[in-house]
Amino acid sequence: MTVNIEDAKRLPRSPGVYLMKNRDEKVIYVGKASSLKDRVSQYFRESDSPKTRMLMRNIEELEYIVTGTEVEALVLESNLIKEHAPRYNVKLRDDKAYPFIKITNEEYPRICIARRRERDGAHYFGPYPGSKSVRELIKMASSLGIRRCRKKLPCPTCLNYHIKQCIAPCIGAVTKEEYLGIIRNVSELLRGRSSQLIQSLTHEMELLSKDQEYEKAARIRDQIDALRELSEKQRVNVHGLKEQDVLAYAIAGEKAALQVFHVNEGKLRGRDTFTLSMAGSDEEEMLSSFIKQYYLDVIPPQELIIPVEITDGSISLWLADKGSRLKTPKNAEEKGLMNFAQENARMLLGQELLHEGKTEALLALQKALNLTGTPSIIEAFDISNISGTDATGSLVVFVNGKPFKKNYRQFKIKSVEGADDFAMMGEVVGRAYARRKDEGKNMPDLVLIDGGKGQLGAALAAMSDLGLNINVVALAKEFEHIFLPDREDPVVLPKDSPALKLLQSIRDEAHRFALGYHRKLRGKRVTRSELDMIPGIGEKKKQALLRYFGSVEKLRATHIEEIAKVPGIRKKDAEEVWKYFRK
Repeated sequence: MTVNIEDAKRLPRSPGVYLMKNRDEKVIYVGKASSLKDRVSQYFRESDSPKTRMLMRNIEELEYIVTGTEVEALVLESNLIKEHAPRYNVKLRDDKAYPFIKITNEEYPRICIARRRERDGAHYFGPYPGSKSVRELIKMASSLGIRRCRKKLPCPTCLNYHIKQCIAPCIGAVTKEEYLGIIRNVSELLRGRSSQLIQSLTHEMELLSKDQEYEKAARIRDQIDALRELSEKQRVNVHGLKEQDVLAYAIAGEKAALQVFHVNEGKLRGRDTFTLSMAGSDEEEMLSSFIKQYYLDVIPPQELIIPVEITDGSISLWLADKGSRLKTPKNAEEKGLMNFAQENARMLLGQELLHEGKTEALLALQKALNLTGTPSIIEAFDISNISGTDATGSLVVFVNGKPFKKNYRQFKIKSVEGADDFAMMGEVVGRAYARRKDEGKNMPDLVLIDGGKGQLGAALAAMSDLGLNINVVALAKEFEHIFLPDREDPVVLPKDSPALKLLQSIRDEAHRFALGYHRKLRGKRVTRSELDMIPGIGEKKKQALLRYFGSVEKLRATHIEEIAKVPGIRKKDAEEVWKYFRK
């Protein structure tokens, strides 16, 4: 069916959430309202918003869910956005899973860290902002005796028992009732009921002391001390009294980059970065959507400092229930933090746009070279040598237009004598892909050779010997022409072509990597041939001389008195070095 104004008028004037679907019954937008009837009716009035006009052209079905309050609607809206990822909602893209403390559903429950809630009957507390504080809390809770091991009970004791980090239910050192009592105490503490719990235990300890049950009283005393320490650790590491999050963003078209700076007592303690799709929303709507989605899974600090005021009062009410509030920067310190966060957001957005530009360059390259698919993985080869000495080859890898340095490789030329660039290129390409073929590993989408037709022919011959069929091109430095197999004339791209600029950047990186290795080998050879020939100068003295002077050239030009100042070099050694360079 097609939704119209009459459908909207039949909605209740209650707070709730509405879901708009397209003809395929896919949810394309989720919204919340203090009055469903009033809010949804607004969509059927004329609007200047391109997003609203586009949305209304695609709506075929409308569903709604009534809630008790607008704050409940806000929480439900955020959950539904995460579940359906509607096209016209602002969507937060982040793969971070914030940690929970988990107390398992077992006869003798364990305490551990978890990255997500599961329907396994366990009790979850959190989520918390970072895993470090969670691990410290679990360690403190373990000092009360809660086990952490996965062993099936009963079983022999482990190290945790001997270092007093487990009360050993595995050997029956504690009754089941006592053990579950400790579990209840820790659960109460993690729910924030520390003062009542400690007060109750203190009363119990006093009663046991009056009854002269000193051993039980001492055990509860130790629990109280540990609970107090755990409570303090939780307050300092999780909630904090002077914690703030500074939220700043930068927007370009439909893309936004947002930074969350975590500040404690005026000091920056960490940050999280996000990219968002604006989906036609304005700045306030984008910021509101981010806050609802982000702090649904993260405990908010006492204050959220935001660059613009948010008029949606339900967000303030929702945050107030969590012990937090919104504010704009007031003093010079807060304004400085906001400026700093905004500058970082602009830099993040620039990087995102640059990456998108590289993606466009890949598509342009596919078209220019007439490839069947986008060359997501490009590998490039270069040769570096001077008159055939210390010749090296390099292999660099780019994935989606970005360097993937983990897979870079360097080659020392082994089978070629003299300055034969063609043969060297054939050797390096053959060695690079022979082992990969034997191991059955994936090949690149495109191979780029630094050079012209000769280097291209050598690379193709090496691949043919291996029975490989990979897209290969060569980029010649002189005119930046691109040579393709079985094509006489080169491909000539405009100087401002994104595809050409991408190939040039990959070729230049291969050249830099090969040249660096060549210089390293040449430096070792020069050092070895010079200093190893001086009588009395072994490896230790050679290294001492190089550390002191920095190079053989500086050592050659210095005086004998300066050589003798080097730690570990005797006067006789200095004379030998000085004589050698004066021959």
